[in-house]
Amino acid sequence: MKRIFSLIVLIAVMCSCLAMTAHAADYSFTTAASVDYYGSTSYEDSYGSQYNYGGSNVVDYQIPELEYGAFSTTQTGVMEKTLLPGLQASSATSSGAGGYGISTGGNGPVILPGTEGGGQLPTLPDLPKFTELTDDFLLSNGAIGRISIPAIGIKNYYLWQGETASSMKKGLGHFTSTSVWDGNVGMCGHNRGARYNIGDIKKLEAGDKITYTTSEGTRTYRVETVKTISSTDWSYLEPTSYNRLTIITCVAGDYSRRWCLQAVEEN
Repeated sequence: MKRIFSLIVLIAVMCSCLAMTAHAADYSFTTAASVDYYGSTSYEDSYGSQYNYGGSNVVDYQIPELEYGAFSTTQTGVMEKTLLPGLQASSATSSGAGGYGISTGGNGPVILPGTEGGGQLPTLPDLPKFTELTDDFLLSNGAIGRISIPAIGIKNYYLWQGETASSMKKGLGHFTSTSVWDGNVGMCGHNRGARYNIGDIKKLEAGDKITYTTSEGTRTYRVETVKTISSTDWSYLEPTSYNRLTIITCVAGDYSRRWCLQAVEEN
């Protein structure tokens, strides 16, 4: 009987524990913390744009050690890499709180990096000029334009597209990588043995005049340099920020060299 009583007591105690455990499970513990306690680590969520693999990204221009300055952002960083007319040119004379990675030095003009001690502000480079050839630009006979060089008896030699034998058979050939009006206009021709040859450009002197006429009008150029260059040197055909003519022909008996004339527009 005593054993039965002890067993009943033991069962009652176990039931009591089970009831307490079930009751405790009904409690919930909450806090006022945000559900998004740990923010997203996604690049798109963090910076508002997709990651550009192999290219420029938002954070690329937010590092103070970069040459574009601690204030640079995606937009200003790109602008500083590419000179835009009316932007960089005005930043050296404007006033205000600065920007684009530069400071104002108080209420005075914007101080460009490297000129904090005063002195002449640097001159910003001009953008290259370039006029692309279109059908509307061509003369009625299909030529790009025509040139005259009175000092060596060249009158109205037409300029045709392409640095080819067929172009130079009709006049001068135009280097297709160069401009046709604004900037650097590149031309080539035979130096002898052809109806249209320009071998005598080597006789021209600084100051001699060249006229170039297109559907846009007529410009007068002044010879600046005449010299021989390597036949593999094409740097003289690069775009320029001013109007220039570059005329190239062969050097008789020397296939490794070329005569190169450069003339600039008269102001």
